[in-house]
Amino acid sequence: MQIPILDYTLADIMLFFQNDWILAWVIILSGGLLAIWLLENITDPIPLLGSIFDLLVHVGTYVGFFVGIIDIFVGYVIWTVQPGAAVVAGILVLMGFTLVMRILAKFPLAIVFAAGLAVFGAATMYGALAPLVGTTWYSAVPEIAQAVDFLISGKGLIIVGAIIFAIVYVISDLVFKIIALIAKIFASTPVSLIIGLAAIAVGVIVIINPALVGLIAWP
Repeated sequence: MQIPILDYTLADIMLFFQNDWILAWVIILSGGLLAIWLLENITDPIPLLGSIFDLLVHVGTYVGFFVGIIDIFVGYVIWTVQPGAAVVAGILVLMGFTLVMRILAKFPLAIVFAAGLAVFGAATMYGALAPLVGTTWYSAVPEIAQAVDFLISGKGLIIVGAIIFAIVYVISDLVFKIIALIAKIFASTPVSLIIGLAAIAVGVIVIINPALVGLIAWP
């Protein structure tokens, strides 16, 4: 099955976003994902609308993670192609960061990171040592053979993985606590709302008068 978008090059994707209308709607819709928390609070007393917006906020949190990545990418495109439009690039990157942080704030990053490295480290060790079994020098040195057998066994992999996990977790815990604090700040409703409304305003300006935010004719 052919999926045309998978055949696009990075240059093709960057070119797609070099359009005032597309750019404006990326900003406005992304800003809407952040500003939707305002509508959620307003509609809370209304039974049906309140439930609908509660669901939209929940879904928007997870969809927003991927939208945030797109925003950061588009911000990079603007920064490289339209150096004078620093406000547009800045609001895209800030909005993208905020959307990504909303989901990352929900996960214990240090544990996820340490577990990922532990699995990767144990799998890498297994991939490196397993082919040695049965080789000439493996059979010639019993001590090495025993060590290799132990390390590629289930028990050995668990022990190695646990050691990697403990070391990485201790080192990264402080760093990720700082990141988590930043994430919680940006994921807070007031900050998200301010950035979302600002983004919508910038998007409207891009549609009405792009020159006002430094956008010129696309190359």
